[in-house]
Amino acid sequence: MNNLIAIHKLSAQLGLTSRTLRHWESEDLFCSIRDNDSGWRFYDENAVLCVRITALLRTLDVPICEIKTVMDNKTFEKLQEVIVNRLSALKAQRVEISNKEKQLVQFLSFLQEHNNQLITDENLSELLANIKLTNELQYELEELIMLNQQENSKKLRFITLPPMRVAYNVAVSVSPEDEAMIPVIDWLKSANLTGTARLFGGNMNPMPSGEGKPYGYGMCASIPDEIVVPDNLKVMKLPGGLYAMLESSDDIGGSWKTLMKLLSINDKYEPDHSKLCFEEHIRNDSPDGSKQEYFLNLLEPVKIKK
Repeated sequence: MNNLIAIHKLSAQLGLTSRTLRHWESEDLFCSIRDNDSGWRFYDENAVLCVRITALLRTLDVPICEIKTVMDNKTFEKLQEVIVNRLSALKAQRVEISNKEKQLVQFLSFLQEHNNQLITDENLSELLANIKLTNELQYELEELIMLNQQENSKKLRFITLPPMRVAYNVAVSVSPEDEAMIPVIDWLKSANLTGTARLFGGNMNPMPSGEGKPYGYGMCASIPDEIVVPDNLKVMKLPGGLYAMLESSDDIGGSWKTLMKLLSINDKYEPDHSKLCFEEHIRNDSPDGSKQEYFLNLLEPVKIKK
């Protein structure tokens, strides 16, 4: 495959994780080519150029939707337009931040006068009546009070995983996800287990510590007790138990933050750090041509609060 670069090499070369590359690709910023024999993603010269432009603009916090316009018209004129838009947005944010700072000072003063009181409808109404809030901040405060009831019921679910025997593989590199997954998937196909196995992945030691730095990722598949596992894979028993579950968006890191935020305000459950957290990979067999190979359910082990 001449003039093509593999995802792990591109990750190392540009200091990006393979997860970041897959996320950007799912947003249609560029396309990879899959090698049928190895399963690896490869990128041609045009895709690499798009990756480099995307990486530059994301460091400047340019939104994905604006980066897409650059990909449609790769000119310095379009880049200039995007940067001008970003500068205008930053100026507007500075004004908004200044206004919010004043409102937060008022808010803090009110809270100090009502120290150690529980939030009720009555004193919340008093707060809103005595502080000049923008509609946006007032909405955020009201949402904060209702967050536990609304978001927990709509987004966060609690499930019990059964104990499972799993075959697993761990890879350590700047782009370990595909390296960890491919041997497991290849074996499942050869053993005719793809229709019954559940796939779980997760970060392993060494944990991620920054873009371009090696980290560990493990991929495991549930298997029957009688199945013999090949030498290139290892076997362990997952204990199962209670987990908080959230369906992930394309922004996996942001989805994990959302899960932990929702869990932090839950009245009944808290994280159980004695167990591993997982990402369950559910294969996307939708016929609509989506580039996202797997949907992810994020699973954080929990226990009942004491």
